[in-house]
Amino acid sequence: MQSETKQCQNCKNNFVIEPEDFEFYAKINVPPPTFCPECRLIRRMCWRENRTLYKDKCDLCGKEILSMYHPSSPYPVYCSPCWWSDKWDSLSYAEDFDFNKPFLQQFFELHKKVPRQATTVRNSIGCNYCNATVSSKNCYLNFGSYMSENCLYCSYPIMSRDSVDSDWGMNMDHAYGSYNSDAIFNAKHVYFSEECIDCSFLFDCRGCTECFGCVNLRHKKYHLFNQRLTKEAYREQMKYWDLGSYSKIQEAQRKFKEFFMSLPHRFAWMRNSFDVTGDNIKNSKNCQSCFIVLNGVENCRYVLSGGLLLKDSYDVTVGGEKSQLLYETTGSLNSERVFFSRGSNNSHNVEYSDSPYGSHHVFGCVFPRNKSYCILNKQYTKEKYETLVPKIIEHMNSMPYIDKKERIYKYGEFLPPEMSPWAYNESWSQEWFPLDKGEVVNKGYKWRDQEIRDYKETISHNNLPDHIKNTPDSIVNEVISCEHGGNCNELCTEFFRIIPEELKFYRQMNIALPRLCSNCRYFQRIKWRNPPRLWDRQCQCAGIKSDNEKYANTTEHFHKAGHCPNLFKTSYDPDREEVIYCQQCYNSEFI
Repeated sequence: MQSETKQCQNCKNNFVIEPEDFEFYAKINVPPPTFCPECRLIRRMCWRENRTLYKDKCDLCGKEILSMYHPSSPYPVYCSPCWWSDKWDSLSYAEDFDFNKPFLQQFFELHKKVPRQATTVRNSIGCNYCNATVSSKNCYLNFGSYMSENCLYCSYPIMSRDSVDSDWGMNMDHAYGSYNSDAIFNAKHVYFSEECIDCSFLFDCRGCTECFGCVNLRHKKYHLFNQRLTKEAYREQMKYWDLGSYSKIQEAQRKFKEFFMSLPHRFAWMRNSFDVTGDNIKNSKNCQSCFIVLNGVENCRYVLSGGLLLKDSYDVTVGGEKSQLLYETTGSLNSERVFFSRGSNNSHNVEYSDSPYGSHHVFGCVFPRNKSYCILNKQYTKEKYETLVPKIIEHMNSMPYIDKKERIYKYGEFLPPEMSPWAYNESWSQEWFPLDKGEVVNKGYKWRDQEIRDYKETISHNNLPDHIKNTPDSIVNEVISCEHGGNCNELCTEFFRIIPEELKFYRQMNIALPRLCSNCRYFQRIKWRNPPRLWDRQCQCAGIKSDNEKYANTTEHFHKAGHCPNLFKTSYDPDREEVIYCQQCYNSEFI
């Protein structure tokens, strides 16, 4: 079979379906997609909540709760104890299939009736202000924590402890303001680095100790902006770079960014991987157009955030833990043959369903727990189920759902964003593909306006003490204005507080008080990562210099004085200013 070029029915751009793609679609018996890979990704992201939590009441017991769903949402919302209790059953909301209505319309009607869990916090203690948190302890405003303790304002910390404002990292300990870094200790503003101790402002460093403002280093000590110092000279310099001062942090940030821009960067961040394209890939093989995948991911394409033995899957946003044959899913763990669904756990043979737990052979079901052979939450015999499902699929093709922008949803499309419980700016879509309100509405997505907050500022961010040593205990009683003042596109809360555990951390780590709310701080950190897009480019090494003459090489490369011939796919847009080298040229300069 040959490759085929199609026009995306959403953005109208062309995209290519390769022969191996057709083989995968035939293997799982689904039609090829009509949306391009990026539009499919955004559509799935619309079904993944981000960083919004609202005050509400449990619709079963009446207890006050925090919920990922806005109080005006049509869904019944239960606190976790009520949701996991035997006081309700998903089968009690069963609907007969109606061949006079589009399937997705019926699914959406059911979707609004079945109770939802306010937040997903499991096997955790002292994590009441968190979401998507598992096996963690004493965490605050964390999202996606796993086996972490004493972490504040972190997103996706894994097996980490005593850290603040640090995201997408494993085994972080006393980390602050860091992103995508593993096994770091006493680290501040460390990005895409590993096994670093007592360091600040690093990018793509490994095995470093007592280094400051460094880029592309391996196994170094006492380096300041990549320059080797004696131990005594380095520690004397650290008296100047006192990060307990906010003005000094700002100076360090400016100088570090300038230094970062002066050096070449490798085209992709990959470790121990074979036959892969994408970025941020570890211990994986045969993965194309994949981003943030690690530990045993094989034979996958179009995955964002997958790991732990995810295999033979396409179009997955967050998935893994021994899952296989996933297609167009978000949040699937330990599952198999899950298509067009959200939040599958320990389930198999699932289609068009939301959050099945321990279930199999379910189609169009909402929150089924330990169920099998169900359609629209109605129980069927195995024989009846296997007879009815093909008829429903045929019906989906003959009477497809058509959304408000006249996009056609036959069998094979993921769930429409207009059915999502979250607006675009409440979901992952806004984080990875930020848009303003006008753009969101024009593209047919939902937008939720910022609510007027009744907080009264008691101290301006401009009036905070410059140094943490001059910060009084009473700061925990203040309502502080965010420097952005809501004039950004970053879920700004406009005001924020410093909690006692946070103040203790800043004092222990000698870190100045922040001037931004936690959401705005998060959006500053994620600016260090690249978008989940790929461009075809050539290495910019031109012999003795980069081809834009921004960087002079320090050693001879394999191509001598000529231009490096290596081509690659990279997440660095050609319009960006960074100098991008292939792995060979990067290794010659820095490894």
